[in-house]
Amino acid sequence: MQVFSNSEQETLKLGELIASFLKGDEVLCLVGELGAGKTTLVKGIARGMGLLEGYQVRSPTFTLVNEYPTKKGPLIHADLYRVRNLDLWEFVGKGVLVVEWAEGLPFCHCTIRIQILQEGRLLSFSGCQELLEGLSSKLTQRD
Repeated sequence: MQVFSNSEQETLKLGELIASFLKGDEVLCLVGELGAGKTTLVKGIARGMGLLEGYQVRSPTFTLVNEYPTKKGPLIHADLYRVRNLDLWEFVGKGVLVVEWAEGLPFCHCTIRIQILQEGRLLSFSGCQELLEGLSSKLTQRD
């Protein structure tokens, strides 16, 4: 499935919608070049999961892993841009794990590729059947 976003606001809203279908132990792998909107999507997911007051989602490029408390459980946000051999297995199953620059990770439940187009962003989903079923029905209702 592919979804088009023509603004940062739409990407945030898509993240919120994705969060509404998460159970709490998924691994979402994000792939896309610099500036594609990976962290923006994570911000929307955090908002949709009920990010607790006082916390702000920031790119974990230098910290590698940030963990945020939400009303739906932990959101663990990792970034493999600077490091390719970071062992993330310890986080699998301990909350929603979202990994940026996650090309080829063996434990992804869902991979979201974000492509920069002149008119916006094209998000392509693969390997996330339950999420896609829920998203399909909601996106069809919005159109």
